[in-house]
Amino acid sequence: MPELPEVEIAARNVRRWARGRVIVDAIVSPSRVIRGQTAACVRKALVGRRVARVDRRGKWLRVVFDDDTRAFSHFGMSGRWVKRRPDDPEERSERLRLDLGDRSGRLVSLRYVDPRMFGRFIVAREDIAEFRALGPDPLVDDVDGATLARAIAGKRRTIKEVLMDQLVLAGIGNIQATDALFRARIDPRSRADRLTRADTTRLARAIRWSIDRTLALEEGPEITYVEDANAPNPFVVYGRGGAPCPRCRTQLLRVVLGGRTTVLCSSCQTRR
Repeated sequence: MPELPEVEIAARNVRRWARGRVIVDAIVSPSRVIRGQTAACVRKALVGRRVARVDRRGKWLRVVFDDDTRAFSHFGMSGRWVKRRPDDPEERSERLRLDLGDRSGRLVSLRYVDPRMFGRFIVAREDIAEFRALGPDPLVDDVDGATLARAIAGKRRTIKEVLMDQLVLAGIGNIQATDALFRARIDPRSRADRLTRADTTRLARAIRWSIDRTLALEEGPEITYVEDANAPNPFVVYGRGGAPCPRCRTQLLRVVLGGRTTVLCSSCQTRR
């Protein structure tokens, strides 16, 4: 499932491919991805618009056009943007196609592909509520220990569940939370309001470490997910329940928190 690093890579790619170009055509499938809008209205809002800016906050991609119209893209569980030539055939599970031209008339074709259709594509005249409500973003806002301590203050849920709450911290999902908590030596079952300032300082650094590591390992012209067929698992402990801990060789535990599978080392991660 895409988290902050994957969406950041997508933002960098879409920014490079699209900024300054004009959408000369849009093919919009009437799928669940555009739920609440019609394909015709989405197409009308996009065609003729020049891409002024491409931003990311949390797991949301925001494209701002020359008339200040915005398009918000959330990848759900399986979405991704890919670049193709205009004459390339339609991608399997393609839900949206944007053909963009530069001043010389050269075209690129961006395709939004989403097999499971949990993603969203929303065109709006201002920032949508879901985007405005997001908590601090570890890359955009440079979250430190003090910022993290304020964000989790008074939260009685487990620290793993709190980290995945997008209103608390934007962009962190199961993968990043699992590896960051391991790096910080904090048991994910710890209550968030029992963490010390030393804990939050280590955890903020570990979150940034995990994000930076994932960006370095995964950056490329197309994002991939660990759940993809035959994809390697580049993460430190995520998905490795039952394997030996890479620090102390204790067998890693697999537990469920908030409906999500979590991996931890009961020996070298302290429970608060």
